[in-house]
Amino acid sequence: MDQETANVLFDKGAILLFLDPPENLEFGIDFNAWSTGPLFKGVKLIPPGLHFVYYSSTSKEGVPGMRTGFFRFFEAGEVLVRKWSNETEDLLDESEMDTEQAERYKRAIDIKSFDKNLGPYPLAPPTNWQRWIALTNYITKNNDSLPSLLEEMDRRMGREVVEKEEGVEFTAFDPRQSFPPGASGSEITKWSMDKTWLTKELLREVFNSDYHNLLGELQLAFVATLLGQNFTSFNQWKKIVQLLCSCQDLMEESPQLFSDFLDVLTKQMNECPQDFFYDILSENHFLSQQLKTFSRNIPASNEELRLKFMLFHQKLKEKFHWEIPGLPASLKDHRRRSSDRENQDDSEDDEDEEGEFAPTIVEL
Repeated sequence: MDQETANVLFDKGAILLFLDPPENLEFGIDFNAWSTGPLFKGVKLIPPGLHFVYYSSTSKEGVPGMRTGFFRFFEAGEVLVRKWSNETEDLLDESEMDTEQAERYKRAIDIKSFDKNLGPYPLAPPTNWQRWIALTNYITKNNDSLPSLLEEMDRRMGREVVEKEEGVEFTAFDPRQSFPPGASGSEITKWSMDKTWLTKELLREVFNSDYHNLLGELQLAFVATLLGQNFTSFNQWKKIVQLLCSCQDLMEESPQLFSDFLDVLTKQMNECPQDFFYDILSENHFLSQQLKTFSRNIPASNEELRLKFMLFHQKLKEKFHWEIPGLPASLKDHRRRSSDRENQDDSEDDEDEEGEFAPTIVEL
């Protein structure tokens, strides 16, 4: 990093003190991961903001074990103390340590006694930090729901999630129950295909009528899936993707939400390894089904959103050699199909949806 950045982070950068880790432990923060050596005691010069810290033991053969991690909004100049327990083979937080001891460690940081054992947060090349910011830009402490969600993930993400089959407490909703109480048969059919009513309810009741907070939860679920290898987070990511791909009316009312949603998906796909994309995201045709639905819901009049979707599809083809069957190949074809769709019966619209993604259709 350049000297100016180093000087700023020396004053404002946070410190994670990681005491007594075993050698050859996989340790990572955001997109950076290492194998710990005998002198390693943590990371310094951490830029203020959200970070994901994770670790896993490594076998004699060099195979990493189950990954455990936690999210943290690091404050400027904060010193966070964690200590490895050989008994539990996990980290102890400050509440599980001797309070005076933890404070003594923090004072030791002030006199730089640990400085030579602390690795600097990697900012050279800057692309890793920029990638992390791009992937998490909507996750903020100002969102009322996210701080408590992060605390829950801190407590429950890791070994016990798998062993006890417990889940992280994301916003609870069922995409199949996307119609208002007391809805008529025709309303059930409409709002089962078009998730506008459910999305508006969630935005109003949970996300303070700010769609950026919903996108923040989508980002959190993706990062916890990609880096934390957490299955509950992946299920939440799928639910939010399905929700936003299925909002026909809202896409016309609030096009900026869906433009920003495509931006989030584009950045997420940029970070997907090939095997993660094919084995996880494309399983059971999930992604192709949802993106076809999104394409059909783009209003014929919104050529800007249609063009952005086509560019997104093109990036998927270039990176993964994968394309969505049946999608129009040109902007003109997109425009024609969107116009045709607006003139057809809604019940003819979702022949591709099946299984858990199928809408509820009530015969009248």
